[in-house]
Amino acid sequence: MLLSKKELEEAAVLHPDIADYLEKNPRPASAVMDHLTMRKMMTVMETSYNKWTGPPFTGIETYHEIPMRDEFKSSLKIQKPESGPSGPLIGLCFGGGFVGGTNEQFEKTGRVLVNLFGATVVSISYRVAPEFKFPIGQLDTWDSMKWIAENATGSLLNADPKQGFIMGGISAGGALTAAFSRAFQDEPLAYPLTGQWLAIPSVMNDHSVPEKYKEFYLSTTQQAKNATFSQETRKWLNSLVEADFTSPLRYAINAKTPLEGQPKTYFQVDGADPLRDDALIYDEMLKEAGVETKVDLYSGCPHGHFSSFPGLEITDRANIDTIVGFGWLLGKDVSREKVATQLGL
Repeated sequence: MLLSKKELEEAAVLHPDIADYLEKNPRPASAVMDHLTMRKMMTVMETSYNKWTGPPFTGIETYHEIPMRDEFKSSLKIQKPESGPSGPLIGLCFGGGFVGGTNEQFEKTGRVLVNLFGATVVSISYRVAPEFKFPIGQLDTWDSMKWIAENATGSLLNADPKQGFIMGGISAGGALTAAFSRAFQDEPLAYPLTGQWLAIPSVMNDHSVPEKYKEFYLSTTQQAKNATFSQETRKWLNSLVEADFTSPLRYAINAKTPLEGQPKTYFQVDGADPLRDDALIYDEMLKEAGVETKVDLYSGCPHGHFSSFPGLEITDRANIDTIVGFGWLLGKDVSREKVATQLGL
């Protein structure tokens, strides 16, 4: 989805409701901090976001540990219907700059996906920096998705990936999803992915953006002093992770596999986000390769506004869009009113 330079500039102008929220709830000029403080802040945000105000959840929520390639035990959070026929399978990857986040991040999202689509939702864990540097988190993701696919139809998950097998995530989780959707073309899972959800993903950088799209790659400079995700913050996160920016496990753009083999893709993009143009350009590349895509762009919204600015209409809209977007990936129509009820909006 390529926008003109003027449209990109307009998309970067802070949404008036966001500007008003920040004026009433000021944040430090730089979000750089120690990683433990960041994790505590994310936990508070997760708890607030996941507060359940919708109809009763009648599904089952359990945890299960699986072995990684180095014998580390990683936790899966499994949400599924209590009974009834098997449904589609969804694997979710949390965001947090590869430094924070947990598999509790999508608790509310998972409950709604179970209630509306009868899906089995598995939120994976992966180890994060600075304790575990690149590519340990990536390899944990690989091992987890492989295990999920191999055990999809067993009694623990009781899913039917032939009805749909979606991988998705926000921010770092979107980066992992995009990277492994490409990797699974070379090393297929037991069941192929039928869709991917890429919310505010990191899929390229200034050095890897294809030459033909460089004139559209403006958001990293437009948003250098972004209120919630500044260039300084990004540098700090990168210094902790120590990723190889030429690796296809870090940036999907580095993969050699053909884009034609990618599944149906749903993007959610924040307009006032340094990662905005990662998503818009990658969407254009997928479309040019014949991949079916859908994009929801939230002009004037900073990185991760879905959970960072509670109570705003633009926040509620994005959270409803997420579920409607999953319905699109699964080929199932669902009304916005029904989704809003499930979310307690």
